[in-house]
Amino acid sequence: MIAYNNQWLDNVVIQEELLDACNKNFISKEEKETTEKLYADGFYTPNIFIRIGLFILTVVIVSFSMGLVSLVLLSSAKNDTIFASLLILFGSIAYGVLELMVQHKHHYKSGVDDALLWMSGICIVSGLNVVATISITANSIIIFVIVLYFLLRFANALMGVLVTLSLLAIAFLSYSKCGDIAKATTPFLLMLLAAGIYFFANNLSRKISLRHYKNGLILIQIVSLIAVYTVVNYFVVREASIAMFNLDLKEGEGIPLGGLFWFFTFFIPVVYIARGIQKKEVVLLRVGLLLVAAIVFTVRYYHTMLPLEIAMTAGGLILTAVAYALIQFLKQPQYGFTYEALADKHLSDKINIEALVIAETFAASQPGDNSNGFGGGSFGGGGASSDF
Repeated sequence: MIAYNNQWLDNVVIQEELLDACNKNFISKEEKETTEKLYADGFYTPNIFIRIGLFILTVVIVSFSMGLVSLVLLSSAKNDTIFASLLILFGSIAYGVLELMVQHKHHYKSGVDDALLWMSGICIVSGLNVVATISITANSIIIFVIVLYFLLRFANALMGVLVTLSLLAIAFLSYSKCGDIAKATTPFLLMLLAAGIYFFANNLSRKISLRHYKNGLILIQIVSLIAVYTVVNYFVVREASIAMFNLDLKEGEGIPLGGLFWFFTFFIPVVYIARGIQKKEVVLLRVGLLLVAAIVFTVRYYHTMLPLEIAMTAGGLILTAVAYALIQFLKQPQYGFTYEALADKHLSDKINIEALVIAETFAASQPGDNSNGFGGGSFGGGGASSDF
């Protein structure tokens, strides 16, 4: 299903590990270069600056081409059908060129493939909306189908974000139309759905056969964890209910089940942090720490206890003190955590890479004399011939 050469993708990972191992003095530069030659890939992957330049250049070329054709065909009169057809046509052409660049020119994260991927999806969705009146729910379904295909076909990590958001949007828009009870329980449905997406992506990320989708699955996990918290955050629920469901609240009046939403606002980040520490999962831990800021913002929005300047100063001092205390505490490893920079970020991977380098280095050495150095004599016992 994936468009890229699987062996080359594996070789890219090996090269990254080799570079990391060399930078940390696990292997020598000569060993790295020797092994890289044995695990070369045929991809065209420029550095980040050229990638950005090629992305912009591709967008400009496609946009100008589409604009020129549009001026020629639409010069006499404005026709939405023709314009929509042009958008869909250019989206299809962009996809065809993308397949060509990947399959025959072997572009991989070159900027060209990124631009063609995004422009293909945007043109097709835009063209469908120009030619017909499509509801938000239908748009969410169309986007979900397109980005899911792009994720599976090209393993683009950002497509994982759009897959998660579009799926949550489909559930929200569909379920919230089912009546007042549905509107009241929508946050809980979305919370359960986002949690299910997280566990599903977490399980998939452990499958060796899906190793090339690792980055996309990590982004899906991050987005789903944030969504679990966001959909039951008191601020989000209150303001969304007022804006979208016309909930009539007086100033200072709370929302139904407000105490439960306040509980989730505080409880979920604590669970993330505790679970991240317990399981040594970086994604859970970092998302939990990030959401602590959301707790502060939510409380500050509805309950002003101190002037903003004093609150920010006090918060900064507290965070500095906590950070200093943790640095001092973790100078010596404690329960699997340490402040010191580890020379080996992924020990098991480095062991595998080091074994690979040793094996390939010996394999690349000059062959020696194959003669056994023995001669004369004859032995025929134990089932061996007399020439043994």
